[in-house]
Amino acid sequence: MSFTNNVFVPQRTCWTVGGELRETLFWPNQSNVPPQAVMLLIPGNPGLVDFYIDFCTTLHKEFPDMDIIGVSHLGHTRFSDNRGLVYRCKKTHSLEEQVANMVQVFDEIDREYAASTNRPKMLILGHSVGCYFAQKIVEYRESRVDRVFGLFPAIESIADTPRGRQLRLMFRPGFRHFVAGVVETLRWLLPVSAIYSLSQMSGSLNNENAQLVVDKMLFSSCVKSVLRMASDEMRVIGRLDEELYSRVGNKFVMYYGVGDQWVPESHYRRMRDINVDGKVMLCKEGISHAFVTNYSAQMAAIVVDMLKQELA
Repeated sequence: MSFTNNVFVPQRTCWTVGGELRETLFWPNQSNVPPQAVMLLIPGNPGLVDFYIDFCTTLHKEFPDMDIIGVSHLGHTRFSDNRGLVYRCKKTHSLEEQVANMVQVFDEIDREYAASTNRPKMLILGHSVGCYFAQKIVEYRESRVDRVFGLFPAIESIADTPRGRQLRLMFRPGFRHFVAGVVETLRWLLPVSAIYSLSQMSGSLNNENAQLVVDKMLFSSCVKSVLRMASDEMRVIGRLDEELYSRVGNKFVMYYGVGDQWVPESHYRRMRDINVDGKVMLCKEGISHAFVTNYSAQMAAIVVDMLKQELA
């Protein structure tokens, strides 16, 4: 069997955008012509793009003429650069800085494909707070975004949600530095196998995702970055941008959960009433907010149906 038959997607790479190194996964289209569409995947928080591999691979199999590009959030993971050297960002970024750099990511991608004879559709798929990033890209680059698919969109009053009220103290500077210190201490004291076991005992991660967290995120600097962004989400993301969704709501396909502690159903009802030109749906499948833990296949099937309508 040839070498090329043994090269699997996604392709793993990193690139510098706005002076920041971005961990990136790429599912290239399988045809010999320019892609019909390009999708930028923006994760939630924690922002590890590896969580979405099964989900995006399923989408890519259904739409082999689409390019999918997924990027981790700045500072959230430890990864290898293109020389194979381990890279770990030692500074934390504010939510505003994260958003600004993600806009630059979109600009780079859009510029790359704009030269094509037939410009592909530019799609964004956001999950949780990734939908806030997508919303800001539409705000700044309205004419260049064809569609946004928002899954469990955490785009308003996060601090006032049931989960936000429960966890807001954890995101304060003193406590998040304490948590980061505990993580660093555990790294020194315990073997990795014991840390894997502790991660699995949390009950919120399957075995594969628990391993990803330990190998790529459970480091002091990464924990500080994750918690700082979460703290900023509580502070910055307030009232829903009703003007935006009233004006360009037709660009959005929004999918809300039932019993979601981060995005209560009142958010779904408000969006449904405001965004009369877009598609606003409520989950009927019992899929949880953190769908990448156990519901990747089910969520992918739903998004496949959305994309069939978009790309028909």
